[in-house]
Amino acid sequence: MQKSNSDINRDREDLLKLIISRCVEVKQSGFILASGLVSNLYVDLRRLTQDPQGINLIGKLVLSKIYELAPEAEYVGGLETGSIPIATSVALLSYGQKKPLGAFWVRKKQKDHGMQNLIEGNIAKGKSVVIVDDTITTGGSSLQAIDATRDFGAIVDYAIGIVDRGASDNFRKAGIPYYAFFSESDLRNKLV
Repeated sequence: MQKSNSDINRDREDLLKLIISRCVEVKQSGFILASGLVSNLYVDLRRLTQDPQGINLIGKLVLSKIYELAPEAEYVGGLETGSIPIATSVALLSYGQKKPLGAFWVRKKQKDHGMQNLIEGNIAKGKSVVIVDDTITTGGSSLQAIDATRDFGAIVDYAIGIVDRGASDNFRKAGIPYYAFFSESDLRNKLV
């Protein structure tokens, strides 16, 4: 699956077009975001993470970026629910590649029955992981997943988002290297 830079750039452009055409809503009165902030721009990437073409593009791009930025990573995951299809796609696409990656996800609240897990899926203590999410505004969901993953005993190498709405300072303050494929201004520039 070793992709050339031109293939990656084409996939990135295709993904941006899909995000603009399917996932972005504008409302002058504004939307209340999960972070509690209000914005006239809403980005619903679930429309793509549940779509065959969209999740395939996202998975390929995220896998390529993990291989580039965090080559020692063995697992990929994040907080429910935005990270689940991304991590699953990355794990699926990594099978048979230079380094397969296991997928996991972090619950917002620990189960009160069964094994009482906070983290589900494939992850191991002492191993390197990458945290992923779809749209990141403050980074709160990803930082919650990072805390849980570290408490579990894994090493967080990187956080990767599809669309960043201004969280880079929060990741920097937390000491987590962070990459996002698109910024909010990338989306706004394409809407004009």
